[in-house]
Amino acid sequence: MKKGLILYYIGVFVFFTILIFSVRHIVNTTRTFVSFETGFNPVMIRWDIDKNDSTLRIKEPIFLRKDYHLIKYDNKFLVKNDSILFAELENDSIPDKGNLLNIKPPYYIWKEANNDTLKVFKHGVTLKFTSNLK
Repeated sequence: MKKGLILYYIGVFVFFTILIFSVRHIVNTTRTFVSFETGFNPVMIRWDIDKNDSTLRIKEPIFLRKDYHLIKYDNKFLVKNDSILFAELENDSIPDKGNLLNIKPPYYIWKEANNDTLKVFKHGVTLKFTSNLK
């Protein structure tokens, strides 16, 4: 009787473990990453990037990789208007300067379909980021 009960609980545990890992695999493989064709309306980002895979969840199932960098602005423009944004994007201690994922939330982000420019609005400044994958 006890052996059967122990085997039953082990079987239930194995079943739920397999179920959890299967769902996690399906969720990770069904992500849509922002590309040229992708478009979305302004979304308020209030959360940080996922440190495990360096992606930002825009909204389900749309995610953003480290592909987008700040377009060429005169650095005096950023320093004059917002030194916080300049520190987040262009500081010497940041390994990947100008990357969109360096901006700390909260901010608004949006993109038009069939366009390679992402727009971010933070501290009254609209910044444009473009994909480095051509």
